Amino acid sequence: MKRIVRMGDIRTSHIAKSHRQDAMATVFVSDRRSAFRRSDRTPRRSSLEFQGRLRFARLAGLVLLAGSFGCRTEPERLAGPSSSVAPYAAVLMVAPFTNESGVDMRPDLRASVSDKLVTSINAVEGWQAVPLNRTLQAMQQLGVGEIRSVDEARAVLQAVGADGIIVGTITAWDPYDPPTFGANILLVADEGELQSSFEARKLTGRTGDAVPMASQPPKTLTDVVGDYDATRHDVRQNVRDYARSHSDITGGFDPPERYYLMVFDRWLDFATDQLVEELVQKEQTRVFRADASRASSR
Repeated sequence: MKRIVRMGDIRTSHIAKSHRQDAMATVFVSDRRSAFRRSDRTPRRSSLEFQGRLRFARLAGLVLLAGSFGCRTEPERLAGPSSSVAPYAAVLMVAPFTNESGVDMRPDLRASVSDKLVTSINAVEGWQAVPLNRTLQAMQQLGVGEIRSVDEARAVLQAVGADGIIVGTITAWDPYDPPTFGANILLVADEGELQSSFEARKLTGRTGDAVPMASQPPKTLTDVVGDYDATRHDVRQNVRDYARSHSDITGGFDPPERYYLMVFDRWLDFATDQLVEELVQKEQTRVFRADASRASSR
């Protein structure tokens, strides 16, 4: 404030002579700003802090909103479960699995694998599986505890009246993470009966009648060897795809396949699905080759 009194010194300089009013105004404004900052320093700081917090709150709200939309759209990006198509229409049975894994297993565990195979067969378009309890009743009436030969399979098949029966053997069983399950399955059926069903399906919408092939004794048509070891890269990829197609079950696990690695009962769901899928592919190939061979011989 004392330097304002000595304005005469500034006015006598050659710069202030031409800008005397500007210099006076500058000193005057400078004095007012100093007074304002001294009196309102605390309120200005509080206002800036409030505005900063408000901007942070708005930004956090936008982030949470975007995250919620992302979670809602995640299931929509997952592919739905795909269903296989059988090369012919048939009613199939599933016998209780035998155990050659070297691990002591209760009969109900082996029966649970057969029951899961029934569920997987029913998911195939064109095939229908007989309930496991009906198969067990027929085996009990015939006095057959386990099917270990084609003759026993033929007897049970004729008792129920199905088109074919699947006989399976468990070869590997390790329920701990990473799980392992192995099994061999055989499709035993009358090839003539299955082929007549295939011919009738081909003639849908055409004139003429399908000519059934001569009936033959049931025999092993197709065998599938499954080895589902979670330490293998290809098996990991398959279970990852399977888990993504069943997002309604694995919604709380990240990654989704972790659910099947931790719960062995769910790993059996995956394994039996893979067994049936390979069985369908092999039957498609077999029927196609048989049909092409007959066509070439005509």
